[in-house]
Amino acid sequence: MKLKVENLAKIREAEVEVKNLTLFIGQNSTNKSYMAHIIYELYKELSLFQEPRNSHRFNTLITKRLITDHKKEIEYLFSLEHELEEEVLSHQVDVDEWEDERITKLKIFFNEDDKEIINFSNKILNIIFNDLTDKINNSFNISKTILKKLYFIDDITKLSSNSFSINLHMPIEEYNKIDDETKFRVILQLVKQLTEKLQNQLNNYFDSYYFPASRTGFVLTLDEIYAGIFRDKFRGQVSATRLGEPTIDFIQSFADIKMGKFDYDDWFNPLETKKESDMLVSFLEKEIIKGNIQEETNKENYTSYYLKVKNERLDLHLASSATLETLPFIIFLKNTRNIKKTLFVIEEPEAHLHPKAQIQMARFIVMLTNAGAKVLVTTHSDYILGEINNCIKKYELKEDDISISKDNVSAYLFKNNLQETEVKELPIDQFGISDENFEEALDELLDESGRLTDKILDNE
Repeated sequence: MKLKVENLAKIREAEVEVKNLTLFIGQNSTNKSYMAHIIYELYKELSLFQEPRNSHRFNTLITKRLITDHKKEIEYLFSLEHELEEEVLSHQVDVDEWEDERITKLKIFFNEDDKEIINFSNKILNIIFNDLTDKINNSFNISKTILKKLYFIDDITKLSSNSFSINLHMPIEEYNKIDDETKFRVILQLVKQLTEKLQNQLNNYFDSYYFPASRTGFVLTLDEIYAGIFRDKFRGQVSATRLGEPTIDFIQSFADIKMGKFDYDDWFNPLETKKESDMLVSFLEKEIIKGNIQEETNKENYTSYYLKVKNERLDLHLASSATLETLPFIIFLKNTRNIKKTLFVIEEPEAHLHPKAQIQMARFIVMLTNAGAKVLVTTHSDYILGEINNCIKKYELKEDDISISKDNVSAYLFKNNLQETEVKELPIDQFGISDENFEEALDELLDESGRLTDKILDNE
Protein backbone atom coordinates (compact mmCIF):
# COMPACT_ATOMS: atom_id res chain seq x y z
CA MET A 1 0.00 0.00 0.00
CA LYS A 2 1.43 3.35 -1.09
CA LEU A 3 0.12 6.29 0.84
CA LYS A 4 0.54 10.04 0.46
CA VAL A 5 -0.21 12.63 3.14
CA GLU A 6 -0.21 16.41 2.98
CA ASN A 7 0.12 18.75 5.95
CA LEU A 8 0.35 16.16 8.69
CA ALA A 9 1.45 18.27 11.67
CA LYS A 10 5.01 19.38 10.74
CA ILE A 11 5.15 17.14 7.66
CA ARG A 12 4.23 19.20 4.60
CA GLU A 13 4.19 16.20 2.28
CA ALA A 14 5.27 12.57 2.50
CA GLU A 15 4.90 9.34 0.57
CA VAL A 16 5.09 6.04 2.43
CA GLU A 17 4.82 2.47 1.20
CA VAL A 18 3.62 0.09 3.89
CA LYS A 19 5.30 -3.27 3.30
CA ASN A 20 5.36 -6.44 5.40
CA LEU A 21 7.82 -4.67 7.70
CA THR A 22 7.92 -0.88 7.75
CA LEU A 23 10.32 1.16 9.88
CA PHE A 24 10.00 4.81 10.87
CA ILE A 25 13.36 6.08 12.12
CA GLY A 26 14.34 9.50 13.40
CA GLN A 27 14.69 11.95 16.23
CA ASN A 28 12.01 12.81 18.75
CA SER A 29 9.24 15.25 17.74
CA THR A 30 9.46 14.46 14.03
CA ASN A 31 5.88 13.11 13.83
CA LYS A 32 6.78 9.43 13.41
CA SER A 33 4.00 8.57 15.84
CA TYR A 34 1.51 10.74 13.94
CA MET A 35 2.26 8.84 10.74
CA ALA A 36 1.95 5.50 12.55
CA HIS A 37 -1.32 6.73 14.08
CA ILE A 38 -2.96 7.56 10.74
CA ILE A 39 -1.85 4.29 9.12
CA TYR A 40 -3.33 2.34 12.03
CA GLU A 41 -6.59 4.30 11.83
CA LEU A 42 -6.74 3.92 8.05
CA TYR A 43 -6.43 0.13 8.32
CA LYS A 44 -9.04 0.09 11.07
CA GLU A 45 -11.55 2.17 9.10
CA LEU A 46 -11.09 0.29 5.83
CA SER A 47 -11.31 -3.04 7.62
CA LEU A 48 -14.90 -2.10 8.51
CA PHE A 49 -15.70 -2.72 4.84
CA GLN A 50 -15.18 -6.40 5.58
CA GLU A 51 -18.53 -6.42 7.37
CA PRO A 52 -21.26 -6.38 4.70
CA ARG A 53 -23.67 -4.18 6.66
CA ASN A 54 -21.04 -1.52 7.34
CA SER A 55 -19.87 -1.62 3.74
CA HIS A 56 -23.40 -1.31 2.33
CA ARG A 57 -24.23 1.57 4.68
CA PHE A 58 -21.02 3.41 3.76
CA ASN A 59 -21.49 2.89 0.01
CA THR A 60 -25.14 3.92 0.16
CA LEU A 61 -24.28 7.23 1.87
CA ILE A 62 -21.67 7.99 -0.78
CA THR A 63 -24.10 7.11 -3.58
CA LYS A 64 -26.77 9.42 -2.18
CA ARG A 65 -24.24 12.24 -1.97
CA LEU A 66 -23.15 11.67 -5.57
CA ILE A 67 -26.70 11.65 -6.91
CA THR A 68 -27.46 14.87 -5.04
CA ASP A 69 -24.27 16.79 -5.85
CA HIS A 70 -23.19 15.45 -9.26
CA LYS A 71 -26.31 15.23 -11.41
CA LYS A 72 -24.61 16.35 -14.64
CA GLU A 73 -21.89 13.72 -14.40
CA ILE A 74 -24.46 11.02 -13.71
CA GLU A 75 -26.57 12.06 -16.70
CA TYR A 76 -23.42 11.76 -18.83
CA LEU A 77 -22.77 8.23 -17.54
CA PHE A 78 -26.19 7.09 -18.61
CA SER A 79 -25.88 8.68 -22.03
CA LEU A 80 -23.18 6.13 -22.80
CA GLU A 81 -23.76 2.88 -24.63
CA HIS A 82 -25.94 0.32 -22.94
CA GLU A 83 -27.78 -2.67 -24.23
CA LEU A 84 -30.64 -4.95 -23.26
CA GLU A 85 -30.54 -8.69 -23.43
CA GLU A 86 -33.56 -10.91 -22.96
CA GLU A 87 -32.92 -14.22 -21.31
CA VAL A 88 -34.86 -16.96 -19.59
CA LEU A 89 -34.08 -17.90 -16.03
CA SER A 90 -35.42 -21.11 -14.48
CA HIS A 91 -36.16 -21.33 -10.81
CA GLN A 92 -37.70 -24.05 -8.69
CA VAL A 93 -41.27 -23.48 -7.56
CA ASP A 94 -41.62 -26.64 -5.53
CA VAL A 95 -39.86 -29.95 -5.22
CA ASP A 96 -41.13 -31.42 -8.50
CA GLU A 97 -41.79 -28.38 -10.70
CA TRP A 98 -39.60 -25.86 -12.50
CA GLU A 99 -40.91 -22.57 -13.74
CA ASP A 100 -39.38 -20.27 -16.34
CA GLU A 101 -39.32 -16.51 -15.94
CA ARG A 102 -38.49 -14.12 -18.78
CA ILE A 103 -36.39 -11.21 -17.56
CA THR A 104 -34.38 -8.36 -18.99
CA LYS A 105 -30.66 -8.28 -18.44
CA LEU A 106 -29.52 -4.68 -18.54
CA LYS A 107 -25.84 -4.14 -19.29
CA ILE A 108 -24.33 -0.70 -18.90
CA PHE A 109 -20.78 -0.27 -20.18
CA PHE A 110 -18.41 2.36 -18.86
CA ASN A 111 -15.17 2.72 -20.80
CA GLU A 112 -12.43 3.10 -18.20
CA ASP A 113 -10.32 5.26 -20.56
CA ASP A 114 -13.06 7.86 -20.84
CA LYS A 115 -11.89 11.05 -19.11
CA GLU A 116 -15.35 11.70 -17.73
CA ILE A 117 -15.41 8.24 -16.16
CA ILE A 118 -11.98 8.81 -14.61
CA ASN A 119 -13.07 12.21 -13.27
CA PHE A 120 -16.21 10.70 -11.79
CA SER A 121 -14.18 7.89 -10.20
CA ASN A 122 -11.87 10.49 -8.69
CA LYS A 123 -14.86 12.31 -7.22
CA ILE A 124 -15.99 9.10 -5.59
CA LEU A 125 -12.52 8.56 -4.16
CA ASN A 126 -12.33 12.16 -2.95
CA ILE A 127 -15.54 11.68 -1.01
CA ILE A 128 -14.20 8.46 0.50
CA PHE A 129 -10.84 9.96 1.44
CA ASN A 130 -12.39 13.14 2.82
CA ASP A 131 -14.57 10.98 5.02
CA LEU A 132 -11.59 8.88 6.12
CA THR A 133 -9.52 12.02 6.77
CA ASP A 134 -12.27 13.45 8.98
CA LYS A 135 -12.45 10.22 10.96
CA ILE A 136 -8.66 10.10 11.37
CA ASN A 137 -8.58 13.72 12.56
CA ASN A 138 -11.28 12.93 15.09
CA SER A 139 -9.23 9.96 16.32
CA PHE A 140 -6.60 12.34 17.74
CA ASN A 141 -9.26 13.59 20.19
CA ILE A 142 -8.27 17.24 19.94
CA SER A 143 -10.03 20.19 18.32
CA LYS A 144 -7.05 20.97 16.09
CA THR A 145 -6.81 19.54 12.55
CA ILE A 146 -3.74 17.29 12.41
CA LEU A 147 -4.07 15.94 8.86
CA LYS A 148 -5.22 17.92 5.84
CA LYS A 149 -5.17 15.35 3.06
CA LEU A 150 -4.70 11.62 2.65
CA TYR A 151 -4.85 9.40 -0.41
CA PHE A 152 -3.34 6.34 -2.08
CA ILE A 153 -0.64 6.82 -4.70
CA ASP A 154 -1.61 3.66 -6.60
CA ASP A 155 -3.91 4.33 -9.54
CA ILE A 156 -7.17 2.83 -8.38
CA THR A 157 -9.42 5.03 -10.48
CA LYS A 158 -9.26 2.54 -13.33
CA LEU A 159 -11.80 -0.18 -13.13
CA SER A 160 -11.06 -3.88 -13.05
CA SER A 161 -11.69 -4.68 -16.73
CA ASN A 162 -11.42 -2.98 -20.11
CA SER A 163 -14.95 -1.76 -19.57
CA PHE A 164 -17.03 -1.69 -16.45
CA SER A 165 -20.37 -3.42 -16.89
CA ILE A 166 -23.25 -3.70 -14.47
CA ASN A 167 -25.95 -6.32 -14.79
CA LEU A 168 -29.39 -5.55 -13.48
CA HIS A 169 -32.12 -8.20 -13.61
CA MET A 170 -35.78 -7.27 -13.73
CA PRO A 171 -38.95 -8.78 -15.21
CA ILE A 172 -39.16 -7.80 -18.88
CA GLU A 173 -42.62 -6.31 -18.56
CA GLU A 174 -41.31 -3.86 -15.94
CA TYR A 175 -38.49 -2.51 -18.07
CA ASN A 176 -39.15 0.66 -19.99
CA LYS A 177 -36.32 3.05 -19.21
CA ILE A 178 -33.39 3.66 -16.89
CA ASP A 179 -35.31 5.21 -14.03
CA ASP A 180 -33.98 6.89 -10.87
CA GLU A 181 -33.99 3.65 -8.91
CA THR A 182 -31.97 1.90 -11.61
CA LYS A 183 -29.49 4.76 -11.71
CA PHE A 184 -29.11 4.53 -7.94
CA ARG A 185 -28.38 0.79 -8.17
CA VAL A 186 -25.84 1.33 -10.94
CA ILE A 187 -23.96 4.09 -9.09
CA LEU A 188 -24.06 2.03 -5.90
CA GLN A 189 -22.31 -0.84 -7.69
CA LEU A 190 -19.75 1.54 -9.15
CA VAL A 191 -19.01 2.92 -5.67
CA LYS A 192 -18.85 -0.62 -4.30
CA GLN A 193 -16.24 -1.64 -6.85
CA LEU A 194 -14.02 1.32 -5.99
CA THR A 195 -14.31 0.79 -2.22
CA GLU A 196 -13.48 -2.88 -2.74
CA LYS A 197 -10.34 -1.84 -4.63
CA LEU A 198 -9.38 0.34 -1.68
CA GLN A 199 -9.97 -2.53 0.70
CA ASN A 200 -7.90 -4.86 -1.46
CA GLN A 201 -4.94 -2.57 -0.82
CA LEU A 202 -4.98 -3.99 2.71
CA ASN A 203 -4.81 -7.61 1.58
CA ASN A 204 -7.87 -8.32 3.76
CA TYR A 205 -6.28 -7.43 7.09
CA PHE A 206 -9.14 -7.44 9.58
CA ASP A 207 -7.38 -6.88 12.93
CA SER A 208 -5.13 -4.01 13.93
CA TYR A 209 -3.16 -3.78 17.17
CA TYR A 210 -1.46 -0.62 18.36
CA PHE A 211 1.22 -0.81 21.05
CA PRO A 212 1.95 2.70 22.38
CA ALA A 213 5.20 3.87 23.91
CA SER A 214 5.44 3.81 27.73
CA ARG A 215 3.79 0.40 27.95
CA THR A 216 5.12 -0.04 31.50
CA GLY A 217 2.86 2.72 32.79
CA PHE A 218 -0.19 1.32 30.99
CA VAL A 219 0.41 -2.19 32.33
CA LEU A 220 0.72 -1.03 35.95
CA THR A 221 -2.16 1.46 35.88
CA LEU A 222 -4.40 -0.16 33.28
CA ASP A 223 -7.46 -0.56 35.48
CA GLU A 224 -7.48 3.05 36.65
CA ILE A 225 -6.88 4.46 33.16
CA TYR A 226 -9.61 2.24 31.74
CA ALA A 227 -12.02 3.39 34.45
CA GLY A 228 -11.29 7.01 33.50
CA ILE A 229 -11.93 6.36 29.81
CA PHE A 230 -15.12 4.47 30.67
CA ARG A 231 -16.43 7.37 32.78
CA ASP A 232 -15.58 9.87 30.06
CA LYS A 233 -17.03 7.86 27.19
CA PHE A 234 -20.13 6.25 28.62
CA ARG A 235 -21.19 8.20 31.70
CA GLY A 236 -20.53 11.72 30.50
CA GLN A 237 -18.25 12.49 33.46
CA VAL A 238 -15.18 14.63 33.10
CA SER A 239 -11.99 12.60 33.11
CA ALA A 240 -8.36 13.66 33.10
CA THR A 241 -7.69 10.75 30.75
CA ARG A 242 -7.18 12.23 27.27
CA LEU A 243 -5.66 9.90 24.73
CA GLY A 244 -5.72 9.24 21.00
CA GLU A 245 -7.97 6.50 19.65
CA PRO A 246 -5.14 4.01 18.90
CA THR A 247 -4.01 4.15 22.54
CA ILE A 248 -7.61 3.93 23.75
CA ASP A 249 -8.06 0.87 21.50
CA PHE A 250 -4.98 -0.69 23.12
CA ILE A 251 -6.32 -0.06 26.63
CA GLN A 252 -9.81 -1.23 25.71
CA SER A 253 -8.57 -4.47 24.14
CA PHE A 254 -6.15 -5.15 27.02
CA ALA A 255 -8.93 -4.57 29.56
CA ASP A 256 -11.34 -6.77 27.59
CA ILE A 257 -8.79 -9.59 27.57
CA LYS A 258 -8.35 -9.29 31.34
CA MET A 259 -12.12 -9.29 31.88
CA GLY A 260 -12.74 -12.21 29.54
CA LYS A 261 -14.66 -10.04 27.07
CA PHE A 262 -12.29 -10.18 24.14
CA ASP A 263 -14.69 -11.17 21.40
CA TYR A 264 -14.43 -11.30 17.62
CA ASP A 265 -16.92 -9.96 15.12
CA ASP A 266 -16.76 -13.27 13.29
CA TRP A 267 -16.97 -15.86 16.06
CA PHE A 268 -17.14 -18.67 13.50
CA ASN A 269 -13.46 -18.05 12.76
CA PRO A 270 -11.41 -19.92 15.40
CA LEU A 271 -7.93 -19.01 16.51
CA GLU A 272 -5.90 -20.09 13.49
CA THR A 273 -2.38 -19.29 14.52
CA LYS A 274 -1.81 -20.90 17.92
CA LYS A 275 1.39 -22.60 16.76
CA GLU A 276 2.92 -19.35 15.51
CA SER A 277 1.71 -17.46 18.59
CA ASP A 278 3.16 -20.04 20.96
CA MET A 279 6.50 -19.89 19.13
CA LEU A 280 6.65 -16.09 19.34
CA VAL A 281 5.57 -16.02 22.99
CA SER A 282 8.17 -18.66 23.86
CA PHE A 283 10.88 -16.59 22.14
CA LEU A 284 9.99 -13.44 24.10
CA GLU A 285 9.86 -15.30 27.41
CA LYS A 286 13.17 -17.06 26.84
CA GLU A 287 15.22 -14.27 25.25
CA ILE A 288 13.91 -11.09 26.91
CA ILE A 289 11.79 -11.79 29.99
CA LYS A 290 13.88 -14.75 31.16
CA GLY A 291 10.80 -16.30 32.73
CA ASN A 292 7.18 -17.17 32.05
CA ILE A 293 4.06 -15.05 32.18
CA GLN A 294 1.44 -16.86 34.23
CA GLU A 295 -2.30 -16.14 34.45
CA GLU A 296 -4.79 -16.30 37.30
CA THR A 297 -8.52 -15.96 36.66
CA ASN A 298 -10.84 -15.32 39.59
CA LYS A 299 -14.50 -16.29 39.94
CA GLU A 300 -15.55 -13.01 38.24
CA ASN A 301 -13.57 -14.16 35.18
CA TYR A 302 -10.99 -11.41 35.72
CA THR A 303 -7.44 -12.36 34.76
CA SER A 304 -4.32 -11.17 36.53
CA TYR A 305 -0.77 -11.75 35.35
CA TYR A 306 2.47 -12.40 37.17
CA LEU A 307 6.01 -13.43 36.29
CA LYS A 308 7.33 -16.86 37.21
CA VAL A 309 11.12 -17.29 37.26
CA LYS A 310 12.06 -20.85 38.12
CA ASN A 311 9.88 -21.51 41.18
CA GLU A 312 9.56 -17.91 42.26
CA ARG A 313 6.47 -15.83 41.59
CA LEU A 314 6.73 -12.05 41.13
CA ASP A 315 3.80 -9.66 40.99
CA LEU A 316 4.06 -7.28 38.06
CA HIS A 317 4.89 -4.21 40.12
CA LEU A 318 8.04 -6.06 41.24
CA ALA A 319 8.99 -7.25 37.76
CA SER A 320 11.60 -5.55 35.59
CA SER A 321 10.63 -2.82 33.16
CA ALA A 322 11.74 -5.17 30.35
CA THR A 323 9.04 -7.61 31.47
CA LEU A 324 6.40 -4.89 31.65
CA GLU A 325 7.30 -3.49 28.23
CA THR A 326 7.15 -6.95 26.66
CA LEU A 327 4.05 -8.24 28.47
CA PRO A 328 1.46 -6.66 26.10
CA PHE A 329 3.00 -8.44 23.10
CA ILE A 330 2.62 -11.77 24.88
CA ILE A 331 -0.96 -11.12 26.00
CA PHE A 332 -2.13 -9.93 22.59
CA LEU A 333 -0.37 -12.74 20.72
CA LYS A 334 -2.17 -15.27 22.89
CA ASN A 335 -5.46 -13.65 21.86
CA THR A 336 -4.80 -12.96 18.19
CA ARG A 337 -7.39 -14.42 15.84
CA ASN A 338 -5.08 -14.80 12.86
CA ILE A 339 -1.54 -13.41 12.75
CA LYS A 340 -1.57 -13.54 8.95
CA LYS A 341 -4.47 -11.07 8.89
CA THR A 342 -3.25 -8.63 11.55
CA LEU A 343 -1.45 -5.29 11.49
CA PHE A 344 0.87 -4.69 14.45
CA VAL A 345 1.91 -1.06 15.02
CA ILE A 346 4.69 -0.98 17.62
CA GLU A 347 6.00 2.25 19.11
CA GLU A 348 9.60 2.15 20.36
CA PRO A 349 10.02 -1.61 20.87
CA GLU A 350 13.47 -0.90 22.32
CA ALA A 351 12.11 0.98 25.36
CA HIS A 352 13.69 -0.08 28.69
CA LEU A 353 15.67 -2.87 27.02
CA HIS A 354 19.40 -3.54 27.32
CA PRO A 355 21.18 -3.50 23.93
CA LYS A 356 21.31 -7.32 23.94
CA ALA A 357 17.57 -7.46 24.57
CA GLN A 358 17.00 -4.87 21.82
CA ILE A 359 18.73 -7.21 19.39
CA GLN A 360 16.41 -10.03 20.46
CA MET A 361 13.42 -7.69 20.07
CA ALA A 362 14.50 -6.97 16.49
CA ARG A 363 14.63 -10.70 15.84
CA PHE A 364 11.14 -11.04 17.31
CA ILE A 365 9.88 -8.32 14.94
CA VAL A 366 11.31 -10.21 11.96
CA MET A 367 9.79 -13.48 13.22
CA LEU A 368 6.40 -11.78 13.61
CA THR A 369 6.65 -10.49 10.04
CA ASN A 370 7.65 -13.91 8.75
CA ALA A 371 4.62 -15.41 10.52
CA GLY A 372 2.50 -13.38 8.10
CA ALA A 373 1.71 -10.24 10.08
CA LYS A 374 2.15 -6.75 8.73
CA VAL A 375 4.38 -4.85 11.17
CA LEU A 376 5.03 -1.12 11.45
CA VAL A 377 7.69 0.06 13.92
CA THR A 378 8.81 3.47 15.13
CA THR A 379 12.28 3.38 16.63
CA HIS A 380 15.27 5.39 17.83
CA SER A 381 17.47 2.33 18.23
CA ASP A 382 20.50 1.60 16.09
CA TYR A 383 20.53 -1.88 17.69
CA ILE A 384 17.05 -2.61 16.30
CA LEU A 385 18.08 -1.33 12.88
CA GLY A 386 21.45 -3.12 12.99
CA GLU A 387 19.92 -6.52 13.76
CA ILE A 388 17.25 -6.13 11.06
CA ASN A 389 20.12 -5.38 8.67
CA ASN A 390 21.78 -8.60 9.81
CA CYS A 391 18.54 -10.48 9.10
CA ILE A 392 18.51 -9.01 5.56
CA LYS A 393 22.12 -10.11 5.02
CA LYS A 394 21.31 -13.61 6.29
CA TYR A 395 18.49 -13.85 3.76
CA GLU A 396 20.88 -12.88 0.96
CA LEU A 397 23.35 -15.52 2.15
CA LYS A 398 20.54 -18.10 2.57
CA GLU A 399 21.66 -18.80 6.12
CA ASP A 400 19.41 -21.07 8.14
CA ASP A 401 18.46 -18.50 10.75
CA ILE A 402 15.96 -15.70 11.35
CA SER A 403 16.08 -13.65 8.16
CA ILE A 404 13.99 -11.42 5.92
CA SER A 405 14.05 -10.37 2.27
CA LYS A 406 14.91 -6.75 1.56
CA ASP A 407 11.90 -6.70 -0.77
CA ASN A 408 9.58 -7.11 2.22
CA VAL A 409 11.01 -4.13 4.10
CA SER A 410 10.57 -0.38 3.77
CA ALA A 411 12.23 2.28 5.92
CA TYR A 412 11.81 6.04 6.28
CA LEU A 413 13.91 8.68 8.00
CA PHE A 414 12.00 11.47 9.73
CA LYS A 415 14.34 14.42 9.98
CA ASN A 416 13.94 17.94 11.37
CA ASN A 417 14.46 20.55 8.67
CA LEU A 418 14.04 24.06 10.07
CA GLN A 419 10.37 24.19 11.15
CA GLU A 420 9.32 21.17 9.09
CA THR A 421 9.87 17.44 9.08
CA GLU A 422 11.32 15.85 5.98
CA VAL A 423 10.36 12.21 5.40
CA LYS A 424 12.96 10.45 3.32
CA GLU A 425 12.82 6.88 2.05
CA LEU A 426 15.99 5.02 3.00
CA PRO A 427 17.59 2.81 0.36
CA ILE A 428 17.68 -0.93 1.08
CA ASP A 429 20.05 -3.36 -0.61
CA GLN A 430 21.58 -6.74 0.18
CA PHE A 431 23.54 -5.11 3.03
CA GLY A 432 20.43 -3.74 4.70
CA ILE A 433 19.03 -0.28 5.39
CA SER A 434 21.10 2.88 5.26
CA ASP A 435 21.76 4.06 8.82
CA GLU A 436 22.66 7.67 8.07
CA ASN A 437 20.48 8.87 10.93
CA PHE A 438 22.59 7.07 13.53
CA GLU A 439 25.86 7.73 11.72
CA GLU A 440 25.26 11.47 12.05
CA ALA A 441 24.64 11.23 15.80
CA LEU A 442 27.63 8.91 16.28
CA ASP A 443 29.89 11.23 14.29
CA GLU A 444 28.86 14.15 16.50
CA LEU A 445 29.53 12.07 19.61
CA LEU A 446 32.96 10.91 18.38
CA ASP A 447 33.94 14.40 17.24
CA GLU A 448 33.12 15.82 20.66
CA SER A 449 34.91 12.94 22.37
CA GLY A 450 37.99 13.53 20.21
CA ARG A 451 37.95 17.27 20.93
CA LEU A 452 37.78 16.68 24.69
CA THR A 453 40.49 14.03 24.58
CA ASP A 454 42.80 16.34 22.60
CA LYS A 455 42.17 19.14 25.09
CA ILE A 456 43.02 16.89 28.04
CA LEU A 457 46.26 15.79 26.35
CA ASP A 458 47.20 19.41 25.56
CA ASN A 459 46.79 20.29 29.24
CA GLU A 460 49.12 17.57 30.43
